[in-house]
Amino acid sequence: MEQKNNSDQVLNTVRSIVYHLNDVNWVKMTQKMMALPINNVKLLDDITNIIFDRALKRQNYTHIYAQMCARLINDSKFNNLIATDTEITFQKVLLKKCHDVFYSNYQEELNKLKDTMKNDNMVPKKCLSGVLNNFLFDFQKRSICNCRFIGELFKNGAFPEKYILKCIGDLGKEKNDNNYELQMHCLCIILQSVGLILSKTSYDLNKKINKLVSSMENYGMSSTLKCLIKKLKIMNSKGWMDEEPVKFAGTNYNAYRDLPPHMQMVYRVRSKKIMSDWAYDESHDHRLNVVNNYKIEVRSNIPPKL
Repeated sequence: MEQKNNSDQVLNTVRSIVYHLNDVNWVKMTQKMMALPINNVKLLDDITNIIFDRALKRQNYTHIYAQMCARLINDSKFNNLIATDTEITFQKVLLKKCHDVFYSNYQEELNKLKDTMKNDNMVPKKCLSGVLNNFLFDFQKRSICNCRFIGELFKNGAFPEKYILKCIGDLGKEKNDNNYELQMHCLCIILQSVGLILSKTSYDLNKKINKLVSSMENYGMSSTLKCLIKKLKIMNSKGWMDEEPVKFAGTNYNAYRDLPPHMQMVYRVRSKKIMSDWAYDESHDHRLNVVNNYKIEVRSNIPPKL
């Protein structure tokens, strides 16, 4: 019981630190974090969860959270507070959380949401539309903020180069699904953060930027994404000295309900498309069941051959 109370006290302190982190106090707050008594893996995982979730929710302060995480990763005392018989470190736990969000499957999460809504009998269209709108917004915002956080971690030496190159390579693969534009946004966000460092290595950034520029001819690409790609092209031509971020529409808002009407329309159109596809699939399954049941009834009434 005493250990649980101590853990709760530590977690409350962590929440206080990360909820009030800013450009002025982050060094002092990081030192306060380093002094916390972390004596088990479960507590470390809970602390990392709090930091990671807050970093993704406060997208304008992502660079500050990345700087704090880099300090924690490089502080041997902070990592040695955990039991010495384990190889678990703060960096490994943090990278695992970044990996899980980065490779989260949109369609799988959407299917889980559909199953949950079916089990809860959430049939009314009004309710269904609202849930889908929120899901689309949250998934998109979380994916983009995670990529921004990954890029900032790499800039601070807290995200290995081989992993950032793998992220860039995976995002660069063309996919024929509704999330391709989000994928391109995430790629641009990462390149915007890491371009200056990668430009000093053997990695061919020109090839990646040229491919993005050629994709602008794709019909239906949003003007926001086109502006971001053009910004990357200019940054690349200037040696990545101008790193002023181009923000994705919607990431400055914490919830779908806070979006201006013209931004909400983007999510409403997509959610209606999902609802129509969902209705079609259900009607198709229903017709198929009716046909199969009819065949079974017909066969059962056929007299046996003599």
